[in-house]
Amino acid sequence: MILTYAKIPGTDLPLLRRDPVLPSDMATVHGWIGDEKARVWFDLGGGCQSLSSRALYLLLTSPRNHARLFRAPEGGEPLGLSCLNDVTNLMGSADIWGMRGLYASGPRHLAAAGMLLMLADGFIDHGRNVIGSWITEGNMLSIGMHERLGMRQTGRQRARHRIGDVYYDRLLFDMTREEFAARYPDVAASSGATIRGRVTRLLEDA
Repeated sequence: MILTYAKIPGTDLPLLRRDPVLPSDMATVHGWIGDEKARVWFDLGGGCQSLSSRALYLLLTSPRNHARLFRAPEGGEPLGLSCLNDVTNLMGSADIWGMRGLYASGPRHLAAAGMLLMLADGFIDHGRNVIGSWITEGNMLSIGMHERLGMRQTGRQRARHRIGDVYYDRLLFDMTREEFAARYPDVAASSGATIRGRVTRLLEDA
């Protein structure tokens, strides 16, 4: 069965369903992140590139973080994961990361769609002023995805990431709430709210 995906408003990216991470999902999610080809790009805290299933679940469901699995609108198996770290930061910032599910079938640009929807959650539902990310130099697919979404490269951390015995730079990207609002006024957060809708209500109430 071939699924037809609606588009995220104002984009050519597939509209996905966002679901909280449940204990029943952890075998799948832990398998994705624990895969040797995937985990080399991660830093799950203190330089760790792998966690036990329980530790990973606690990370993804911590009140300080906001993680969602992405599925087809009709449901089914999870297709990917995206997470905002430190959404309670009093400075108004957060960090974003995620991945397309290994071996998962799904539409093109699935990871970009998942990240965009998570940015909407961060800016609209969690009131973040800026959301940042880092990418290991050489991860061209991830760099291209960030650039496609309009995130800007703002810096470089030299020799910050190790894969095997080789050290690589980390490239820093971010997006501000103002930049998100200008580029994606009609992209809805999990609450259903959009930037345009909030501005319209403020004008109506004025």
